[in-house]
Amino acid sequence: MRIPTRSVRSSAAVLGVALALSACGGGGETDGGSSAGTTEGALAVTGTDALKFEPSGLEAEAGEVTVELTCEAQVAHNFVVEETDDKVAECNAGATDTGTVELEAGDYTFYCDLPGHRAAGMEGTLTVA
Repeated sequence: MRIPTRSVRSSAAVLGVALALSACGGGGETDGGSSAGTTEGALAVTGTDALKFEPSGLEAEAGEVTVELTCEAQVAHNFVVEETDDKVAECNAGATDTGTVELEAGDYTFYCDLPGHRAAGMEGTLTVA
């Protein structure tokens, strides 16, 4: 069966517009300071190629805390909560991973446990209220 060229072009155009619109979608800030495009209610944090977390300070409500870790293009990272030793998320370069950890109110240190990353300053503080 042969598909008319016009149908293929029309379908491709519709798909292109849909993809462009979905890339622009999302709203502003959500719970926990996450940004557009993140899992709803997740804390959005980026592991940078310069071996830093952005942001390095996070806030969340006590209970189940969801973290969405995005790794920049060249370096893999993970997100470990020191006081629990829970590896919450880990991703390869250019990827994103989401994980959860149960936390009571308090201040926690998070870090990347890949060799040399924490020593380079890849850690931050998570304040849970």
